[in-house]
Amino acid sequence: MRRWLPLAIALVAAAAQIVGAPVLAFYLMLLAIPVLASCALWLFGDLLDARAAGAVNPAIMVEPLLSGLALLFVVAGTAAGSVLFALWGCLAAYALQTMLGFGSELRAPAALDQR
Repeated sequence: MRRWLPLAIALVAAAAQIVGAPVLAFYLMLLAIPVLASCALWLFGDLLDARAAGAVNPAIMVEPLLSGLALLFVVAGTAAGSVLFALWGCLAAYALQTMLGFGSELRAPAALDQR
């Protein structure tokens, strides 16, 4: 849930921008800032817990960085008054995160049930 909430806010803000409600899109991007920050910190904590437990998949190691990058785009774009920059940066960071996740899932061998 915590990974999908910032993406859902960004998509709703993009829809608001498309239908001609830039003020609503701006406030949604302001709402996304604390949500993205908490998500990035949560992913970083999960990464530290996973590293303490053993070897970590490289795709998982990049997730906090990409969430932080999305936060950077949203803060910079919203502060500059460019909601479109914030939206495209956030959506690009999450698209890259999704592609890395799919790539790691496709490369992982299927677990065989041996009885």
